[in-house]
Amino acid sequence: MSVLLRLLDRFRSQRQGAVLPVFALMVIFMVVIFGAAVDVTRTVNAREKLSYALDAGALAVASELSTSVLTDAQILQVLTDSFRGNLDGASFMEKAIDNLDFTIDSDNGIVTVTSSATLNNYFIDIGGYMQKSLGPETFSFGAKSQVTYSRFNVELALVVDVTGSMSSSDMRTLRAASTSAVNILLPEDTPEKDAKVRISLVPYSQGVNLGDYASKVKGGDFYSVSGNCVTERQDYKNYEVMLTDATYDYYLDANPPPIQTFFGGGSSNCSSTSKMVPLTRDRDTLLPAIAALTDKGGTAGQTGIAWGWYSLSPNFANVWPEASIPAAYSDSETLKFAILMTDGDNNRYYRYVETEEKCGWSYSRGSWRWRCQDVEVNDWKEQSESENYDNTSSTRSRALCEGMKDAGIEVFGVYFGTSNSSAGAKNMQSCASEGNYYQASSSDELVQAFANIARKIQAIYLSK
Repeated sequence: MSVLLRLLDRFRSQRQGAVLPVFALMVIFMVVIFGAAVDVTRTVNAREKLSYALDAGALAVASELSTSVLTDAQILQVLTDSFRGNLDGASFMEKAIDNLDFTIDSDNGIVTVTSSATLNNYFIDIGGYMQKSLGPETFSFGAKSQVTYSRFNVELALVVDVTGSMSSSDMRTLRAASTSAVNILLPEDTPEKDAKVRISLVPYSQGVNLGDYASKVKGGDFYSVSGNCVTERQDYKNYEVMLTDATYDYYLDANPPPIQTFFGGGSSNCSSTSKMVPLTRDRDTLLPAIAALTDKGGTAGQTGIAWGWYSLSPNFANVWPEASIPAAYSDSETLKFAILMTDGDNNRYYRYVETEEKCGWSYSRGSWRWRCQDVEVNDWKEQSESENYDNTSSTRSRALCEGMKDAGIEVFGVYFGTSNSSAGAKNMQSCASEGNYYQASSSDELVQAFANIARKIQAIYLSK
């Protein structure tokens, strides 16, 4: 009996010995399966991270190309910087950067970026043996991203109210708001020669200070004129030019053209430091001009709107320097915008007076008599008027805005004030293209409005 029990014990021990090798193989097999799953999961996650970095890099390049011209080396640098920011800490980052490649389809405005990398397999490669038998030492993965960018150039007229109602604190706000718009559309690190956005600055009060450009448009090539404060013009004989962007020297029926065909003055109440700047991509020109804005005078909003339009009009190409000549309206690769801002209601307009009646007491033949007579004036005269929506200056303002929009210029209107039903607010609402009216009731809201408009302009030309 004892012998039999010993034999059974021996048989049992032999059965256990046979199972252990099988069990060991099963354990190894399960480790390989689960380990492979871990490796595949790591690779999938790495590919997703690479794909995200590619999307971010392609968007960064598209944003840069939408505002400036980049060389291949600059594009690669933008991509590399983006990758380092989005793949920081990833073991495959350097390999992904080495394998970066891109193409630029300038005809269709498309950026295509690709990259690939590898990950070591931690679990399949057990002691260097399993990799040789069951699979590769690494997993390779790659991704591709394609983003559109704007092929368009942008011209923007920034027309701002610098009248006496803009107190010193309001002027600080206006300067900050205008600077923010420039910083968004002309980023600091964009070389001037590569920028695709040009901006004009048009400060207005009772007229626009045209600086060195004033004499020409006031007829200074033919007549003795003075002052840099330019107001508006009138229709002469059969020419209807007042509310259009017809060239300043349109009149060819006489040489010299009559003084009445040119732009007028009639005011010295333009701010001496708030000068118009024609289209430029030079931040070093725009920002100091914005910093110099100061308030003075009443409100002739139609003059600011008119010169904002003229700064974008190809009909005024012979007024501005070569670098500031606006693109043709037919140029399919240029988008034109205007931002109009006011804090008040129009209350001034101008007309050319040839003669006017003057009356007064005069002593003649032993008695005083009240006498009136026509005297020659031949000059532009300022006309003050009550502030309302239907007055002459407001009516002209809205007509000029319609002309701008008909010419293909997208207009943004900003009212800086608390009354959305005031004449100034309603003028801006009427002037603005659909969906482009903003009311700013506080300093913070004015800065935000300008920034939002700049970003909206970006979105428009990026989406096109």
